[in-house]
Amino acid sequence: MQAKKFAALGLAIIAPMSLSGCLLLPGQFDSELNVMADGQFAFTYKGQIQLVGLANLINDTLEADATQTEFTASCYGELPDESKKAKDDRKEKAKQKAEADTATAAAGIAEIGGDDSGTAASKSSQTDSGTTDGSESVSEDAAIASVEAASEDFEERDCTPAEVEQQKKEWDEQQAKNKKDKEAAKKMFAAMLGGIDPSDPKTIERFTKEVERLAAWNKVEHQGNGVFLIDYATKGRLADDFAFPVIPRYALGNPMIHITRWDNGRVRIEAPTFHNDADVSLMSLMGAGGGMIPGMGGSNNKFEPVEVKGSFTIRTNARILANNTDEGPANEGGLQVLRWDIGPKTYGPPMALLKMD
Repeated sequence: MQAKKFAALGLAIIAPMSLSGCLLLPGQFDSELNVMADGQFAFTYKGQIQLVGLANLINDTLEADATQTEFTASCYGELPDESKKAKDDRKEKAKQKAEADTATAAAGIAEIGGDDSGTAASKSSQTDSGTTDGSESVSEDAAIASVEAASEDFEERDCTPAEVEQQKKEWDEQQAKNKKDKEAAKKMFAAMLGGIDPSDPKTIERFTKEVERLAAWNKVEHQGNGVFLIDYATKGRLADDFAFPVIPRYALGNPMIHITRWDNGRVRIEAPTFHNDADVSLMSLMGAGGGMIPGMGGSNNKFEPVEVKGSFTIRTNARILANNTDEGPANEGGLQVLRWDIGPKTYGPPMALLKMD
């Protein structure tokens, strides 16, 4: 059962991400892309990246949904050593008492019904309702008595020492199994995030060092909870596609921004995570998971995601074929400028289509 819950947890969290392909999210940032008609480009990103916030959320949920920490025995129904005959005798006595009580009440009703002072209409009414001799009422009450007698099997009682010992043994076995399942689940989720375990500082340190030695990554600083403050800058020629960030040996989903070369000199620029859409927002992931997994998305989670907020600017002297800015291109210093202010009211992820020389 616990393994199935962990599987459901993984599905609840990963399913929205599989739609967007995102395991990387920005935080607060400023980013700028210059694209010239001859193919020269320059790209900068300064701000936060939320890399393992999802794993923190998963681990917090696993800890919050950890197995019961205190054993309590619960027992119901008859004692284990009670014989079948004693059980049947107890039920039969309860049934006979209920039947006797209803028979007495039915006799009183019948006596009232035999009184000549009643009208013909009232006697007819008593007959039609089946209460003249009380037989139907007795039958119904007898059935109720049987149900009440049977319900005694579900009444809570004190456990015997043998029952306490057996339940404690089963509880210990389940605790050990749950612990094993939880560790397996944590490894599985860490594998989904390129082997990064947010509960292990060594994996964070290793990841930071590996990224820092990559060209263009001028600064990589871990701020805690899987949030990194970075300073990235690169430039060159768009001979092929460009994507950011791409980190070797870490399977971290689709990049936050990518530039795609099309035929006929067209270039499409997209930044799928530069907005607060429900498909990619960590806030919404907490809500989506919380609807399926008890304790998830609640106030007990220690993990607080960073709001996606910032700006993205494209400067170009190429022809702009399409874009989804609110104001359209502006002219600054002889270049066309497209600007997106990223926040709660962002309509959609930035997109622009350019025509190169």
